[in-house]
Amino acid sequence: MSLGISLTQYVIQIITGLGEGAVLFLVASGLTLIFGALRVINFAHGSLFLLGAYITASIADKWAFANWNFWLLILIGGIALAAASIPLEVFFFRPIYNRALLTQLLVTFAFVLVITGVVREVWGNDGRAITQPPFLKGNVDILEGGVRKVEFFFMALAIIVGILLWAMLYKTGLGRMIRAAVSDPELLGLTGVNIKILFTGVFVLGVLFAGIAGGAVSLRGFIVPGMAIDAIIKAFVIVVIGGLGSLGGAFIAAMLVGVASAIGILWVPPAAIAIVFAVLVAVLVLRPQGIMGTRGN
Repeated sequence: MSLGISLTQYVIQIITGLGEGAVLFLVASGLTLIFGALRVINFAHGSLFLLGAYITASIADKWAFANWNFWLLILIGGIALAAASIPLEVFFFRPIYNRALLTQLLVTFAFVLVITGVVREVWGNDGRAITQPPFLKGNVDILEGGVRKVEFFFMALAIIVGILLWAMLYKTGLGRMIRAAVSDPELLGLTGVNIKILFTGVFVLGVLFAGIAGGAVSLRGFIVPGMAIDAIIKAFVIVVIGGLGSLGGAFIAAMLVGVASAIGILWVPPAAIAIVFAVLVAVLVLRPQGIMGTRGN
C-alpha cells in the first residue's frame, strides 16, 4: 500500500472512522433538526454535546457503567441536558429566530464560551477517565489487528437513532407539524398549533440528541474539554455536505467525514482535518446544495 501503510491499517482505520462518523451523526442529527425546523445556526451545539458528556460522566461516578444500566445513565444525562436547555431556548434563542444571520452567530457563539467556561469551572481543564461497561471493553479482531468494540456500538446506535428520528419526522403527527412549521409557520399557527411550544420542543429534542451523543462518547473511557470544538466543526461540515436540513444526507455525510478524518490520521496526522475540508470542497464543487439537499435551502 502507498505511504508504507498496510491493508490491515487501512481496514482498521476505515472501520474506526465509521464509528467516529456514527458519533458525529448523533451530534449532527440534532443540529440538522434544529436548523431544518428553526432555521437557526446553533454554534453552541458542540458545547452542549460536551456538557452532556460531563453530565453523564458525573452520573457514572455515582453509578458506574455496567452492562445493565449504561443505557439508562446515558438517557438520564441526555434528558437532564434537554431539560436544562428549555430556559436557554425560551429566553435566548427564541428572540433570534427571525433575526439576521450575524446576530444568530454572535449569540450562539457567545454560548460556546459560556458553556465551555462552565464545564471548565465545574469539572476542570483536565480530561476525565471513565470506566466502560464490561461488554464494551476490548477489541474485535480484524485481519492482523483489532477494532475497539465500542466503535461497533456507536454504529448500531447511530442506525437506531436515525431510524427513530426518521419515523418521528415522517410517520407521526408531530413530524408532520414540524415539517409544516418549516414550510409555513403562520399557516400552521392558524390551525391552532402553538408554534412557540412546538419550536421549543424541537430545540429540546435536538439538544437531547447532543446529550445522548456526549453520553455515548463517554463510553470510550475518556473525555476532554477540547472535544467540543472538533465535534462542532465536523458537525457543521456534515450538515453542509449532507444538505441543509436533510437527515439522510447528514447520515451519509457523517460516515464520509468520519472515514476521511480517520484516513487523514494515517496520511497526515498533524493536519488530518484538512482531508475533511477537502471532502467538503469536492462535494460543494460537484453539488453545491449538498448530497441530499435541494436548491434554495
